[in-house]
Amino acid sequence: MSHNRADYAYIVGRLRALETRLPTANVLERMIEADTANAAFHVLNDLTFVSGSIGEHTVDEFQTVLTKATEKMSRLLAKMSPDPNVLKFLWLKYDFHNLKVTLKARLVGHGYADVEHALVDLGCMRAEDWERFVLEGKIPALTKGMHGAMADATKQYKKTHDPQIVDLIVDKHYIEEMLMMAECFQSPLTVGYLQRLIDLTNLKAFIRCKELKKEDSYLESVLLHGGRVPASMMLESYSKGYDELKTLLEQKMHADELVFVLDEFLKEKTLLAAEKKISELLQNYMDESKKMSFGPEPVFAFFWRFENHMQILRTILVGKRNRLTAEDIHKHVLTL
Repeated sequence: MSHNRADYAYIVGRLRALETRLPTANVLERMIEADTANAAFHVLNDLTFVSGSIGEHTVDEFQTVLTKATEKMSRLLAKMSPDPNVLKFLWLKYDFHNLKVTLKARLVGHGYADVEHALVDLGCMRAEDWERFVLEGKIPALTKGMHGAMADATKQYKKTHDPQIVDLIVDKHYIEEMLMMAECFQSPLTVGYLQRLIDLTNLKAFIRCKELKKEDSYLESVLLHGGRVPASMMLESYSKGYDELKTLLEQKMHADELVFVLDEFLKEKTLLAAEKKISELLQNYMDESKKMSFGPEPVFAFFWRFENHMQILRTILVGKRNRLTAEDIHKHVLTL
C-alpha cells in the first residue's frame, strides 16, 4: 500500500467529479414511479455509469447490465489507482462472495452449472478457479481468511445443516480480514467504518437469531470480533432478550448507533427497518471521506457509494418486475 497520501491526489480529484454522476434521488424516484418495469429499466439510459452497458439487453437482463457497469468501474479505478493493493481491498468481497456460492454448492451437492450464474467475475481469482473448486474441492491462492472461513463454515454446516450459516460465517471472516488489512495500511476512517460494521452486523445477527429462536451456540458461532462493542455483550444478554441488551448498550461507550438501530427494530418489528437504519448510519459515516483530499479512503468511500447505488437500482427493478407498488418499493430501498 502506498504510504504517500499525496499519490492519491489525482484519483481523488477524478472521483470527486465522477461522484456527481451517480444516480440522483430524482432519477431513482422516476424509476420507482414508472408505470412498468420496462419503463423503469429505460431510465437507466440517463445514468452515465450504466447506459453504456445496456446495449441490446432487456429488462429481464438488468442484473447483467448492472454487473457490466460495475466491471467498467473496476477497470477505471484500476487504471487510475496508484497502488494495486487498494484494489485488492475493494475486490476481496467478490472473492468471498464466490467462496460462499461455491462452498454451499459443494456442501449441498450441487454442480458448477447450478451456481455459475451467481458467481461474480470481479474478484482477484478467476471464474475457472471457482469451477475447479466446485468440481475438485481445490483452489489456489486462497487467503488465510478464506481458508479459515471455509473450515469454519464447513464445520458449522455439518452441525446445523443450515445453508444460511455458511453465508453468515463467510461474511464474518470477510469483514474481519478487511479490518486486519485496514489496520495494516493505517487508515483510521476505514478502520472506524469496519468497526462500526462489525458492531452493527453483530446486532443484526442478535435480532435474526432471536426472531428465529436459534440456540445461543448458533449466535456465538456467527458473532464477529474486532468492533468497539464486545461481542460477548450480545451473547450475555441473548437469553434475557431485547430489553436487557438495550440496557447494557445504553451504558456502553460507542454504542449509541446500536441503540438507534435496536429502537428502530422494536418500533417496526422488521429486520428490514433495522437494515435501513444501519445503511443510513454507515452512509453518514462514509460521508466523512468527502473532507479528505488525499489517501485511499476517498477511493474506498466512492466505490462503497457506487455499489450502494447499484444495489438500489437492483432493488427498484426487482420490485417493478414483481409489480410492487411505489410505496412497497420505498420500504425495501435501504437508502434513497
